[in-house]
Amino acid sequence: MAKGMARRMAVLGIAAALSASLVGCEADRGGPLPGGGASSEGGRTLTVVKDGGRQPNEDIAVARIHRLEGASIEQWLSDDEARLVITKVAKAATGTEEPKYEYFATTVDLQTDKQEELQPLAEPSSSGAITRTYPSPDGKFSFVQEWQDKYTASNSVLNLSTGESVEVPVANYLEKGGWLDNETYVLAAGSMNGRGEIYAVSTNGRSKVIRLDDPDAETFEQFEAGYGRIYYLDGKRNLKAFAPGDAKPVTLVKGAGPFRLSPAGNRIAVTAAYREGVPGTKLTMYDTAGSAQGFLIGKGDLVNDISWSPDGSLFAFSVYTEAKSGMNGVYAYDSATGKVSPIGPSYFPQYPLNWNPSGTRLGVTVGGENGLPVTQIIDFKS
Repeated sequence: MAKGMARRMAVLGIAAALSASLVGCEADRGGPLPGGGASSEGGRTLTVVKDGGRQPNEDIAVARIHRLEGASIEQWLSDDEARLVITKVAKAATGTEEPKYEYFATTVDLQTDKQEELQPLAEPSSSGAITRTYPSPDGKFSFVQEWQDKYTASNSVLNLSTGESVEVPVANYLEKGGWLDNETYVLAAGSMNGRGEIYAVSTNGRSKVIRLDDPDAETFEQFEAGYGRIYYLDGKRNLKAFAPGDAKPVTLVKGAGPFRLSPAGNRIAVTAAYREGVPGTKLTMYDTAGSAQGFLIGKGDLVNDISWSPDGSLFAFSVYTEAKSGMNGVYAYDSATGKVSPIGPSYFPQYPLNWNPSGTRLGVTVGGENGLPVTQIIDFKS
């Protein structure tokens, strides 16, 4: 679907009328949300959101855009270096055959834009072990999952300073969880039959079940944790929250779609769930104080690829709207000023938005010629 929409965007000439769409969006806003402060909760220090010295109505400024043909970002190695996967056409498509591709690995230095020599890669495959790592907020530990196949994972906690790894003897079928605080990782294990258990995993590898009393949560559409609370979507598309030890959840937003908890734990960006007969969707910013209060920051036929910068100062999202006068492309919301700015008016990402470690650069991968990816890395002015 993303490819089709990207092609339609090119035909529509979506760069026009962005300013008008943003004015209309801002008109729907309510009062400001509380900013990230230097306080603590649940043993975890809240992130202090930088403001970049911007004034309340000042746009987010882009310093430079790096264009990388045929590239997608595999991993950020530092703020200035990224490991890339380069895709090339090995054999063009014919009337009866799909095109064939070759894949290469390289590293790019964004200070010089120089890439290392290409190293051939095997064709990406769903088979084979895949390792996922989730560092703790203080960077001292990492929750590690090694997936042998689609439904089988082994779990462990790695001490990043000593290199010591302890096994977590819990079977799980889902890759859903998050750090509740610096010492506890919450894992929604899932099951082939029903919701499965929720585990609180300590950094010593020990785990215990977290009780949740919610008949509407037969499975978790989305699941996140942070600052002593657990957030999830139930089967009726309601965003709910609860704390371990309090099994009765609180409903924060009804009719919710995908959401993202901010790194500071004081905001939740929520898209509206799809409803038959209701055109388009909206992206709204909420606080996390039980009763949700928020304001609209984006709207269109499709809002997706929602992503906080690691420090929580910026929130990026992409919008597609069929009408020329609507919001289209990639936008960024400034946590300090509340301003929404267009940063990529012709972009419709085909890969997840990808931040560097400090949040000063954003990778946006779109479709190019011959089905090849093109990555635009946006440098923000400090």
